[in-house]
Amino acid sequence: MIHSFLNVFLPEDEYKRLRVLYFMAEAAFLIGALLTLGSALNNYWLEWNFGATEVTFILMLVPMFMAGYTYFRYIFSGIEHTEVSNSQSYKKERRVAIKHALSVGVIFFILLLIVKGIPSNYGEGIDLIALPIVFTLLYFLFDLISLKRSAKKNTDLED
Repeated sequence: MIHSFLNVFLPEDEYKRLRVLYFMAEAAFLIGALLTLGSALNNYWLEWNFGATEVTFILMLVPMFMAGYTYFRYIFSGIEHTEVSNSQSYKKERRVAIKHALSVGVIFFILLLIVKGIPSNYGEGIDLIALPIVFTLLYFLFDLISLKRSAKKNTDLED
């Protein structure tokens, strides 16, 4: 195994590790292409006058794009749940996904409550409740998509 700080973020499984590294390389290539294109458009054709704030904002989007691209490629690739091969294991993993989503939602709610404090008006109360619910639903949705893709991929591999 190659010694790198990335090992902290990569899965232990060799196949998953290689796939995630490919996804990260794809994201880096896309970022380089987009930044080059944006620079060329800005300098030669459009002559936009970006201020320091806009450039800082664009540069802050780069790591978020890279992390988001890698995450979505990983989710949609169907390599996360390697143990799902029949309907019984699928149902078991779906129950686990529900439990994980609810626990992450509760943790998000508690952290949001700590950061924002007790709401003082109706709007803040709605935010305090709606954000964790939306986050929990999205978390479960992505986990369910990954589970379905993995189950389909695993049954295709067995056939």
